[in-house]
Amino acid sequence: MIALRFFPVEARRVTRVARSFNTVYRIEGADGTYALRIGPPLQIHATGTAQAEAAWQRSLYNDGLAVPEVVETSLGEPMVLVDDPEGRARTCVLFTWIRGRSMRTRLAPPRARKLGQLMARLHEHAAARRADGVLRADRVLYWRLPDQLGDVPEHGKVLIEARDSVQLVIDDLWRRRPAGSPHLLHGDLTPANVIEAPGVGPVPIDFQDMVVGFAEQDISFALASFGRHHDRDGLTQSFRDGYSEVRTWPDVPQAVMRGLIVARGLHQLNLSLATAEGPLPREYLDHHASRARAWLASGSG
Repeated sequence: MIALRFFPVEARRVTRVARSFNTVYRIEGADGTYALRIGPPLQIHATGTAQAEAAWQRSLYNDGLAVPEVVETSLGEPMVLVDDPEGRARTCVLFTWIRGRSMRTRLAPPRARKLGQLMARLHEHAAARRADGVLRADRVLYWRLPDQLGDVPEHGKVLIEARDSVQLVIDDLWRRRPAGSPHLLHGDLTPANVIEAPGVGPVPIDFQDMVVGFAEQDISFALASFGRHHDRDGLTQSFRDGYSEVRTWPDVPQAVMRGLIVARGLHQLNLSLATAEGPLPREYLDHHASRARAWLASGSG
């Protein structure tokens, strides 16, 4: 594998372990085990994201929080660009491997409580850090992607109306906060991005989606991930309880939080539209349209 030539690692075995937006390989080396993340040709993040990601993870690690370490290239860089067979540049980052099980396995309120505690710790740490080189979550669709919501058959109109409505919620949130108060957010701290490591506890992974914003936005991303779980309300309350044990829960009206959750769904839908290989499932599109209609019907927008 070409990317491994740039890292000071002697690979003995390479196994693909995940493929979604990124492709992740488990690298068993002579001196340890690593995770190699290879990005797609589509570049949706800011150009300084890999550097900011490595800096924040290094700071968290130095402060005693369990996170994967970013392994620098032989030239001391946190990432390397490698052309694929079609000549398209891929961003490659190497991390130390975290042994354990994904938190989304048998997700239940006790795990949601741990997730809330973990997010609060990250927010406490990030509030004191500079937030350079990453995108700002001041729009519903903040990735570097075209807006394709209006192109969804049958549902384009309602999705656009919901997008404009929840954008007003985000605009108001940013307008009411003091200048300079936005801080780094993990941007995707869901159960799928937390490893429960034996003897260590919950470990956050995949900081690539980090953005600048406010705590309630990061919280809404996690709550949105509970959306179809049979015990969504129980998970939400446990998450809030866990967060509140570490840090004060943001004073935000329920209508605002609902709007932020709807915004998250639209944001993820637009990403899916841009990256899907073929039409998205009808049920998936209907689900997002139903949430958009419910939001608009509530009068919150």
